[in-house]
Amino acid sequence: MEMEIKMISTEIIKPFSPTPPHLKTHQLFYSNQYAPDDYFPLILFYSSPQSQNEFLVSTDHLLKTSLSKTLTYYYPLAGQIMDGVSTECNDRGAVFIETQIPNKVMSDFLQKPDGNLLKHLLPFNGDLQEISTTYQAANLVIQVNNFGCGGKAISICFRHLIADASTAGNFVKTWAEVARGADDIKDVIVDYTSIPRLYESIAVVKSVYQQQRQHVSNVSRERVIKRFVFDGEKIPALREKIGNGPHLDRPTRFEAISAFILGAFMAINVSTEEETDELKATKLAAVIAINLRNKTNPPLPPQCIGNLVAPTIANLPMEKKIIDYNEIAGKLRESVRKVVDEYKKIKEHGDGGEAVVVEGFPKSRVFTISDWSRFPYYECDFGWGKPIWVAKVEQMDTAAGFLSTRDGEGVEAWIGLPKEEMDKFEQHHDVLAFASSN
Repeated sequence: MEMEIKMISTEIIKPFSPTPPHLKTHQLFYSNQYAPDDYFPLILFYSSPQSQNEFLVSTDHLLKTSLSKTLTYYYPLAGQIMDGVSTECNDRGAVFIETQIPNKVMSDFLQKPDGNLLKHLLPFNGDLQEISTTYQAANLVIQVNNFGCGGKAISICFRHLIADASTAGNFVKTWAEVARGADDIKDVIVDYTSIPRLYESIAVVKSVYQQQRQHVSNVSRERVIKRFVFDGEKIPALREKIGNGPHLDRPTRFEAISAFILGAFMAINVSTEEETDELKATKLAAVIAINLRNKTNPPLPPQCIGNLVAPTIANLPMEKKIIDYNEIAGKLRESVRKVVDEYKKIKEHGDGGEAVVVEGFPKSRVFTISDWSRFPYYECDFGWGKPIWVAKVEQMDTAAGFLSTRDGEGVEAWIGLPKEEMDKFEQHHDVLAFASSN
C-alpha cells in the first residue's frame, strides 16, 4: 500500500516576544568552517492518549503557542544565517507543518524500523535540499504527523550550522517544559566566541570531509541505513570483551560500541575476496565529534545553543587480518583525549593558538561516528506522556549515529554503508552475537 500523507497546514511560528536589539546578531561557532550546511532530522513518536480529541486540540494550540514561547529563548533558531559566520536574529520564525496519515498506523513504523519508510515523516520525504530551497534555508522546520490510529510523530529538522545534537535535545526538552506550563527557563544563549580555535584540527578534518564527499560522488553504489540495537544487558559483556587487553582497561559504553562497529567494518573489508580500488585503502580515518560544553575551562552550561563540537580523527590500519577491538578502543580514547587536553589547558577561554591535534590520512576510508545517546530526547513530555520511540533519520555514508533506547540502558546504532558492505556487516559473527536489528 502506498503511503498517503495529507497536508493540513503550513505556518510560520514567530517568537512570542521580539528579540531585543542588542541580541540581533549571533555569532556562529567556528566549527561551521568544516560542518556541512544541511539539516539533521529527529523524529519523536507519541502514542495516543485516552482522548484523541484532546490530542488534536493539543496539536493545534499547545504545540504552536509553546513553540512560539520557546523561540523567545532560542531566538537564533528563528533567525537567518547571513554570511556563514553569524545569524541575523530577525524573528523570521520557524516552519510548522501539520499532516494526516490516514492509511498507516504508527506500529507500522515501530515494529520493524525502516530508514526509507521513516523519511516519509519528514518534509519532502527527507529531501534536505528541497527543505532548504522551499523554506529559504529556515533554521528550524517542524512537521507534526497525525496517524489514523491517534498516534503522533513530531519530526524536527535543525540547520546544522546553528545547532548540534545537544542543542536539539535541550531545545525539544525546553519546548515540552513550556508546553507543560514552565516559565523559569534558564538562559540558553552563551557567548562562546572566545572558545579557543584549534585551527590545524579544522583544516585536517575539513580536508577529510571533502575527501569523503568526493569519494561518495565517485561511487554510484546503493547506500543502506539500518538500525542495530545493543541491549543494555549485553553492553557490560561487550565492554568486558573489548576492555580485556593492553591498550585500554575500562572502555566507556561509547568507546566499546564504537570500537566494535569499526572493528567489524574493518573485518569485512579485510576478508573480502572481490576487492575494488575503493576497498583497498590501508587506513581507516575514524572521525568523532566531541561535545565541547564540558571540555572548556571553565565549562559551558549544557543548555547553551550552537554547533559546539570539535572533531578528532583516529588512524586505524585496515590491512590487519586479526581485528584487535581493544587496540581500536585505545586509539579512539587517545584521539579524543588529545583534543580534550588542548581545551582543558586553556584558562578562562584563552587563545588556543595553532595546536596540532589530529593527523590527516590521504587515500583513507572515512567512518564518522556521532553519539546522541546522552541527550534528553526521551524526557520530552508535552503533557500527554514521554516519547515511546525516538529515531535519527538522515543521509549517512560510512557512518554511525547513536541514540539511547527508551529505558536508557541500551544503545540504538543507526549505521549507513554501501549495500554490499551492509550485507556482510550484519552477518558478521560478532555483530550477530552482540546486536540485533529489531
